[in-house]
Amino acid sequence: MATRPKVLLLGDSIRMSYEPLVREALKDAADVAGPTDNCAFSLYTLQSVERWLDELGPPDIIHWNNGIHDSGHNADRSPKQIPLVAYATTIEYLLQLLQGTGARIVWATTTPVHPTRPFPTEGWSWMNEEIDVYNAVALEIMSRYEIPVNDLHAVVVADPDKYLAEDQLHLSEAGQAACAEAVVEALRPGLAGAR
Repeated sequence: MATRPKVLLLGDSIRMSYEPLVREALKDAADVAGPTDNCAFSLYTLQSVERWLDELGPPDIIHWNNGIHDSGHNADRSPKQIPLVAYATTIEYLLQLLQGTGARIVWATTTPVHPTRPFPTEGWSWMNEEIDVYNAVALEIMSRYEIPVNDLHAVVVADPDKYLAEDQLHLSEAGQAACAEAVVEALRPGLAGAR
């Protein structure tokens, strides 16, 4: 009997919010798994990914993003923002590590915050202009390695009032549904090839 393809979703709380919808949408086509913890910033993902792979088993497809935590400012963290060069280096190294699993990789762009979201001096804060720069750096890396891209940023930026929750950062129910749909569509070519 043929085994079902396994999908591994890696990412922060944005991923955690749409993951159940992706799992439900693909329940007849694939086994969808993801870490129970937040993958947070890229260095944490790098530190943890081998443990997650051991816990969850070898995937056929990996849908992955890091970016919100890296591009965000947090006065309680040092450095307050992960430097762009450190982000780029870590993302490229992570990509090489994930490619070593033999899985098909799909990169997801980092979603925006609402354009009217305040930029406080305490706690977490973001600038969409900086998210755009982090996205551009990641996209250049993915292009060099010919990695398919799922542009979740474009999904959310099309209607931030509809797709972002009251905190103007996380996805609303509509945003979760829209992103889950985009994730499922991005996974379908790999699922067809994994059968």
